[in-house]
Amino acid sequence: MIKVCHIVNIITGKSDGVFKHLKMLFELSDKNRFEHFLIFHGNKKIEDELKEIGAKVFVVDSLNRKIPLTAFFPIYRIIARENPQIIQTHLIKPYAVAGLLNIFLRKKFIFNYHGIFIAGNEYYNFIEKFIYQVIHCVISLIRTVDLVLVPSERSKQLLRSQTKLFPDPVVYYNGYSCRENNNNLDENIIRTITQVKKDSKIIAVVGRLEREKRVDRALMLISKLKSEGNNIQLLIFGEGSLKKKLLHLATSLGANDSVKFFDYIQNIEGYFRYFDLILFTSEWEGIPFTLWEAMANGIPIIAPDVGGFKEVVEENMCGLIYQPGNMNDAKLKLLAILEDSALREKLGKNGSDAIKTKFGADNFIKKFESIYSDLLKE
Repeated sequence: MIKVCHIVNIITGKSDGVFKHLKMLFELSDKNRFEHFLIFHGNKKIEDELKEIGAKVFVVDSLNRKIPLTAFFPIYRIIARENPQIIQTHLIKPYAVAGLLNIFLRKKFIFNYHGIFIAGNEYYNFIEKFIYQVIHCVISLIRTVDLVLVPSERSKQLLRSQTKLFPDPVVYYNGYSCRENNNNLDENIIRTITQVKKDSKIIAVVGRLEREKRVDRALMLISKLKSEGNNIQLLIFGEGSLKKKLLHLATSLGANDSVKFFDYIQNIEGYFRYFDLILFTSEWEGIPFTLWEAMANGIPIIAPDVGGFKEVVEENMCGLIYQPGNMNDAKLKLLAILEDSALREKLGKNGSDAIKTKFGADNFIKKFESIYSDLLKE
């Protein structure tokens, strides 16, 4: 039995790509060969979901702190007691804390990059970045990291441009689990969406309402489209710290009649069939799960050339890519899809075919099971 300890922070269980990544591993790995458990900052929704599938969960609430020094001893005690062969860290704080601990633990150690590292991280100030850079140098000098995983070829390039201290990263693609449950849809939401669809094309934005997602750009885009006489509605699904600001921005742009905000919805994929297009406006990404969900449901994609969008969308011809931050470029490509039903259908079918043949959950699980097994052979 191979035992893997995952350490993560800031996940909420609501539109979290990292949590969906973890849940796929926990739920779909061969339970006769692999046991996964989680150490994180605590969240009842996540704890309940993982316990429901039989996964162990340990809460270290000090992982919420900017520099979580007090997390060292509780994490050390958990790892010493559970005795995993592999530690897999996700995001910067868990990497820093567990990387230092692994100087003493000497477990096989994986850093899983999810689209942002230290230098470009807007959530840390200069002093915090400096501290984490020093920790990164110490961890690298003592060689406690055995493997680095990245969710796209582009992510590999970006991480290597930020640091040369890691081993050469290994690329994987998350893909999509067809086992997702799309039942129990809200009839009120369906009525609202179908009413909108009678008169308008629907663009959907699905994700956390945080800085890196730049949903403000989507609002400015819909305002521009409206001013040019286009009959298009923007539906925004998600929660986050910027929701009030985005509501205010929609009002100030005079776009309230063209935008509808919904909270986080548990079974969002069940509503995808009503959408004409999924729009991404991110500042940075690994590859968001919404991309795989859109492809699986045959919905064309408009996305900026950040993270792994380009290599997936262009290679599989399931949408169009625009220059980051260039919303005029996004507008032209968006209209090209919306005004051509044959193109829209073709792009959607290409996406669903790619999920079936290349990006299914089985491929994802086989990749990670091979990674773990090979790591322990070294």
